[in-house]
Amino acid sequence: MELLVLEHHATTGVCRFADVLEGRRDLVTTRTIDIAAGEALPISFDEVAGLVVMGGPQSVTEEQPWLAGELDLLRRAVEEDVPVFGVCLGAQLLAVAAGGAVTTRAVPEIAFVPQRHATDVGDDELAAGWPDGAATFVWHGDEVTTMPPGAVPLLHGPEQVTAWRIGNAFATQAHPEVDTAQIARWIELDDLDRQLADAGIDADGLLTESARREPFTLATGLSLFGRFVDGPVRRRVTGSSR
Repeated sequence: MELLVLEHHATTGVCRFADVLEGRRDLVTTRTIDIAAGEALPISFDEVAGLVVMGGPQSVTEEQPWLAGELDLLRRAVEEDVPVFGVCLGAQLLAVAAGGAVTTRAVPEIAFVPQRHATDVGDDELAAGWPDGAATFVWHGDEVTTMPPGAVPLLHGPEQVTAWRIGNAFATQAHPEVDTAQIARWIELDDLDRQLADAGIDADGLLTESARREPFTLATGLSLFGRFVDGPVRRRVTGSSR
């Protein structure tokens, strides 16, 4: 079986999630699908171990040539209980596919944001291991404003729910995969550079803060993703219930 990575832009791939995937090669192979280039999506999930839906500078609120096809894929994944891990744009796509809504923020949010457990997180296999209050990086101009029916909030920041799940599909508005080098590449993109200006963020200051925080944000972020691969993905690949 394959773990499929849905990539929307060359600079918003798995980044340091690659460290986790490299360590699980004996469990599952990984294949990247370039969504923006129109690469074919799977028709069946028979040989799909799960979907990792990455971010991108695009907006779910705008027409995209690939949007309908990806939303249909994610809707079917939720219905068939296929493991999904959605990051930023990926989380927004998952929300819309499952019946939620996304709107554009008045001001982009670009910051290291503490994420705290939702009151009903319980023993959730992904979120319970998150250090309560640990900061992670967010950069987004859109956000989920209506949660999908049946979605369970897992983590929240000062302004909103930042992570939730519906069945075996997990979504995070944050970027647990990024390192400082990735953020530097984003700053060079014209569209995202304008978002920095709109948010009043100094690029040099952001990179300095990222470098200082990186050892901890990577430890918590990669551990979170690792629990997804070691939990829902492993069960699907092995057929185990544990």
